[in-house]
Amino acid sequence: MLNIAVKAVRRSSSVLSRFSLDLERVNVSRQLINEYADEAYRLAEEAAKLVILTAYPDHVVSPGNLRDLKNHKGFLWVICPIDGLINFAYGFPFYAISIVLIQNGNILQSVVYDPVRNDLFTSRRGSGTFLNDRRIRVSGQISLSNSLIGDGSDNIDNDNHLDKSHGVYCLSTRRIGSVALGLAYVACGRLDGFYGYGDLNRKYLIAGSLLVSEAGGLITDFNGDQDWLESRQIIAATPKIFSLLKNNINKSLAK
Repeated sequence: MLNIAVKAVRRSSSVLSRFSLDLERVNVSRQLINEYADEAYRLAEEAAKLVILTAYPDHVVSPGNLRDLKNHKGFLWVICPIDGLINFAYGFPFYAISIVLIQNGNILQSVVYDPVRNDLFTSRRGSGTFLNDRRIRVSGQISLSNSLIGDGSDNIDNDNHLDKSHGVYCLSTRRIGSVALGLAYVACGRLDGFYGYGDLNRKYLIAGSLLVSEAGGLITDFNGDQDWLESRQIIAATPKIFSLLKNNINKSLAK
């Protein structure tokens, strides 16, 4: 099943590659570029869906509502053809394709692919996380003040988000525009931690969560519980800074 997911993300990548080349050549208004990116999203999703349903015609692919996953019976594939749609539309080379397989409410495997860097992150429950077939682990960072932290927040109010980010006491923060890639970067140690809140797409959260946990990281909501899918608040980090990061973020957001 993992091989089918890899085949599907690469098929989606071929679609996005054609669209990204066209975006570079076409000088049109930003509105039309956004519409063009939406079309790329749709066609890339269809390409991945075709690969999966050809192999497993009885499986369910990409349901509209991801809230009630725990009660879903059977196999369920969740496709996100572009995590980082704004980045893609504006030619900023940081976005990902993700495909997750869920069985009876449990995440079995996750694939996150960065087509720009050809970075393929894969994970199967109980089998670890891999980057281009090499097993990876979260960083060994023990100091929050020396940590590089990713910020995937999507504001839902008029609060000054950047001021709040500066309240996280770490070496530096990076707001990168792709939640799944941010979590993948925690899994391989490029980031020491990652957090996000607001109107986050549940597909992004599902895709990155297994990568982190199978690479030895911790992942919870802001309360330290496993309700991150419902609340769409997420903290992921290497274990020795996790509690420090969680407490620091909560203090910052309470100001």
